[in-house]
Amino acid sequence: MTNREVAWMRSTLGVLVDQLVPASVLGGRTAFPLLSGVDRDLRDCRGAGAAAVVLDSCKSDLHDLLLHRFPPPAAQALTLKILNLCLGKYHFRARDTVLLSRPFGLVVDPSNMCELACPGCVHSDRAEELKLFDWNKGTLGEDRFKALLRRYGPSAIGVYFCNYGEPLLNLNTPKLIRLAKTYLMATALSTSLSVRRFDAEAYVESGLDFMVVSVDGATQPVYETFRRNGNLELVTANIRSLVDAKRRLGRRTPVISWNFLAFEHNVHEIPLAERLARSLGVNLFRVVNPFDVGWDDPKIRPAAVKSYVRRMDWTSISNPPENWNPFPESVEADTIASAFAVPLNGRDGGTAPGSGHTCHWLYKNMVMDAQGRILPCCGAPRPDANLVFARFDAAGDDPFNSEKYRQARTFFRQGAAPASVPAGGEPYCTQCEWDQETVNIGGPEIRRYFRAADSSLFDRRSLGLLADW
Repeated sequence: MTNREVAWMRSTLGVLVDQLVPASVLGGRTAFPLLSGVDRDLRDCRGAGAAAVVLDSCKSDLHDLLLHRFPPPAAQALTLKILNLCLGKYHFRARDTVLLSRPFGLVVDPSNMCELACPGCVHSDRAEELKLFDWNKGTLGEDRFKALLRRYGPSAIGVYFCNYGEPLLNLNTPKLIRLAKTYLMATALSTSLSVRRFDAEAYVESGLDFMVVSVDGATQPVYETFRRNGNLELVTANIRSLVDAKRRLGRRTPVISWNFLAFEHNVHEIPLAERLARSLGVNLFRVVNPFDVGWDDPKIRPAAVKSYVRRMDWTSISNPPENWNPFPESVEADTIASAFAVPLNGRDGGTAPGSGHTCHWLYKNMVMDAQGRILPCCGAPRPDANLVFARFDAAGDDPFNSEKYRQARTFFRQGAAPASVPAGGEPYCTQCEWDQETVNIGGPEIRRYFRAADSSLFDRRSLGLLADW
């Protein structure tokens, strides 16, 4: 048995023990006492300035606790990420309109392009013919992404590399993934895998944690009914090459999830697709209830089936502990240290506490397309949907607090757009009917992230404080 295999077995067994038996029962020290005290103090704060003082005062103790488990750059990064989550949670509870916290989840399109034309997408034939969406082609440059990471990477826990584009069409995507891992961030992407240029080894070596492969059929005629222009034979060949690369390189990542959108036209192929996924070496098989795309193609209708996840092997976890910091020699220590040195109470922001419903996206995640446009959620801009909230500029202001962001948060806080906004200039959030609670990187991802970092230190009660908001 190799050293890597021994380390993997130890970490996997450790995760299982820690999930079944709280560390406190075994006499181990956890983060809960410190985090529960911080949470209690934050609940008594009246204003973001007071909350920042509380978090700055506990920063040293939190960092000292983490230094017993992690090397200095990782301890600093974790301190920043935990404080950012606590501050974001405070802002969310208070319904603040200006935030001192940063988005803890980034959704980034490496490419705005896609060679498929699935109904309901910005790339469908009908959508492009009628110009229903404001979606231009382009790929994300390395310099822009580096700048995004310098601003948000130290405090964010994860990046999801996909919104409406096919990330594999940007040949630099593996490099972008590796850059994110140098900030100790979890990484995931979604792809059709129906691409002819696919470097499987590059994706395995990039440090990618999780890959969603969208395959909605087990035969070409059924598959291409929705995945138009897709080639199922090419998809399965790419899956084989990825599984083979993982085996040759001795890696468990990326964890591969075959996602099957269940429509009436393909539901009969779910058992066959599941058997095919197993034979190819896929880790997870998911049946997913899709959105209704009848506005685009009335013949494509969701099936009345229950979604489920099938584990193809018992070791399939989204964020394996050994991949939490796969490149310890390349951690962005200087950028993290600089961010660590800046006190929270040195920045302005915050309003008196509010209440009522609000959109989780506005406090938790931020979306950027390949051209640097900042979007508040996974919705696509269109002529009647004002969803471009800013444009990311490395030298510019914080786009997470742009005027449109503040207007959107104010709308939910007050139940109306600010009086200063001219008619027709308000953000789309004032008329949004989409899911306002489920974000791409949310509570489940927070739990997986900290379990991968140290499942003993971050026990179940600690994870509840960090993730449940």
